[in-house]
Amino acid sequence: MLNRKLLRDLLKNKIQFISIFLMSFLGLLVFVGLDAEGNGLGTSSKSYYDATNLADLWVMGKGFTNEDIRIIENLTGVAHAERRLQINTTAVLENEPFVQLNFIEENEVSKLYLKSGEKYSSSSEGIWLDELFAKGQNLSIGDTITLEYNGMKITEEIKGLIIHPEYVFFLADEGAMMPNYGSYGYGFLSSKEFPVQNQFVYSELLVDVDQDVNLTRIKDAIKSQIDSDNLVITDRKQSLSYSTFDAEKQQHISMGFMFPIVFLLIAILGIVTTMTRMTSNQRIQIGTLKALGFTKQKITLHYMSYGFAISLIGGLMGAYVGYSYLPLLFRENMMEAYTLPVWEVSMSSNSYIAIVANVFISTLVSYLACQRELRDPPATTLKPVVPKKSKPTFIEKSALWNRLNFSVKWNYRDIIRNRIRTLMGIVGVIGCTMLMVCAFGCRDSVTDMTSWMYGEIMTCNTKIIFADLAGDASKIDYAKKYEGQLIEEKAIELAVKNLKKTGSITVLDKGNYIHFQDEKLSHINLSQNGIALSYKMAQNLGIDIGDFVEWHIVGETKWIKSRVEQLYRSPANQGISMNRKTFENLEHTFCATALLTNKSPETNLPDQDEIQAVQNINKLKQDMDKSMEMMNTMVAILILAAVLLGVVVLYNLGVLTFVEKTREIATLKVLGFSSKQIRGILQKQNLWVTIAGIIIGLPIGYQFLVVLCSTLSESQDLVPSVTILSYCFSIGGTFAVSTLVNWLLSGKIKTINMVDALKGVE
Repeated sequence: MLNRKLLRDLLKNKIQFISIFLMSFLGLLVFVGLDAEGNGLGTSSKSYYDATNLADLWVMGKGFTNEDIRIIENLTGVAHAERRLQINTTAVLENEPFVQLNFIEENEVSKLYLKSGEKYSSSSEGIWLDELFAKGQNLSIGDTITLEYNGMKITEEIKGLIIHPEYVFFLADEGAMMPNYGSYGYGFLSSKEFPVQNQFVYSELLVDVDQDVNLTRIKDAIKSQIDSDNLVITDRKQSLSYSTFDAEKQQHISMGFMFPIVFLLIAILGIVTTMTRMTSNQRIQIGTLKALGFTKQKITLHYMSYGFAISLIGGLMGAYVGYSYLPLLFRENMMEAYTLPVWEVSMSSNSYIAIVANVFISTLVSYLACQRELRDPPATTLKPVVPKKSKPTFIEKSALWNRLNFSVKWNYRDIIRNRIRTLMGIVGVIGCTMLMVCAFGCRDSVTDMTSWMYGEIMTCNTKIIFADLAGDASKIDYAKKYEGQLIEEKAIELAVKNLKKTGSITVLDKGNYIHFQDEKLSHINLSQNGIALSYKMAQNLGIDIGDFVEWHIVGETKWIKSRVEQLYRSPANQGISMNRKTFENLEHTFCATALLTNKSPETNLPDQDEIQAVQNINKLKQDMDKSMEMMNTMVAILILAAVLLGVVVLYNLGVLTFVEKTREIATLKVLGFSSKQIRGILQKQNLWVTIAGIIIGLPIGYQFLVVLCSTLSESQDLVPSVTILSYCFSIGGTFAVSTLVNWLLSGKIKTINMVDALKGVE
């Protein structure tokens, strides 16, 4: 009997229960979908890193010997170490693409992942080339490729196409924001293939460390055994590829925790409102069941089954759809930014906990909602509930009350008497507004990053990168010819106490093509004293203006202790910046690595031996705009979720108001109010709820955006930005949803059966 009653009640209150179902469905869809995506990224990368034995430490220096290998491998906790020389070359192909070559001694640490062709052997001739680069340049196995380096030409046959664990995320230039695979690449060769063997030196050591070994101890041991003044040791967290991909994974997981909270909170409020109203309306039915011999426990389980059944079905369906389809929305765009051999989807234990928690909380809320009616004995329960005496509020006692019109008074008292229902509506509108602000803000922030990087910070049209063999006199000639600004960009290591980070140093000669902005994005001039430190690097090191930081250029032995005079924001290239004069006052020699200019160079300029590459800034902008497709997908998902949330919650709120106030509405009709006037009274309350939700939702949406921006990798600094237009779109979108709901509900007033509505007064 109770099962049939359950089905009848679900059907009778289908709108309320459908809304609860949808909130559970959407909450678990987003949570499980993003958890499966983020956890899948972690599973995919871990299996890839394990299969290729990605290095745990990279030791950079000059001229590593077999003795150095022996010393490191004898350290407790070190499994294996091998040497490598990494150089930057230019391929003799159309557009002179950049290729990073790696001459390796073995292939046991950071192994090549073969996609097609011959398996690598240290005794084999030829090159194993980046698969995406080969496709982009129409190269195949068996073709010959020529690369130039410092006047030398390296010609090799392509023996295999590969991907590599150190190039999951790969930028050819540190100034770029997003990759453009195919236009540049990397390759691996045996160390025996270097053209001039008597000039060959290993510049890097790759160290494989046993699991659960303290990396700091290994780093200190290496520096104590080998010339420590000339070494830079980095781990995976300092690798751009590893850290960027890891930050992407964490961002997806963080989003999965943040957004479903809104949906699940609405579902809980919906259950509270629906079950409280249902048990209150079924008070006499509950008394009858008690009189017929049904125990309190059995009746309690009956009403608990409402929340249990709806949340279980909604949660399981949401989890299934989220797991099956949500990761696919991100997959194509993720594959454009990152390179993995396999893209897995896998749920973590958090997803199962979320499903259980959703059902448990919903069932608990259903239990609490029915306790009031089950507390009394059958004789009391069979009688209608005595209406509560409502005390006049402060506003009702004030002189203002008498000046208010009837609709305001009616809606005010309705809100005071139905606080939970009103709270549910406000929270729903907050969620709708918050998601829209976050969606449009994500797009604004990334769009602003492009104009910020290449419109405000860097204002040149072309960046000419010099080869290592270019002399100072030649660089000055190029600067005069193109009326450009010389800059020096090099890798550095920074240290504060026991904390070390790798970054870059930018030294500026005379010119006006690079600009700096403080934390509030106001223009600043570089100080002549001390150094300017990027804002994100300051956060990573835990320091501020006035603190001291030690730093040295990678490959040089001299460490310098400098006072941080300024902080500046930069979307990329986290590190330090200074003028040439300041740099030379620190007893360093300025050696330009690039030239910034607004003049268009000749098409054959990259053919010159002194030039490594010529970058077109407009091309970098286009590459970043192309990467916006992934952001557009995220924006579309958030906007769709916002609209669904707003429609479901506001419609449910409107239906609840209509059902609970049927008698009052019928009374208003008897008193002469037209359907249009009654509709206006009800819409006014919906308008109040919408405005309150929007006011609270706007700042919360911005704070959610701030949290999202903070999940980027240590090398990227994204300033959260929401334009006035985006705020207007968010407000307008929320009001549009509210208007749609009002339109859907407006016709119900005419359907009221006056006899049935007023019969209860007898």
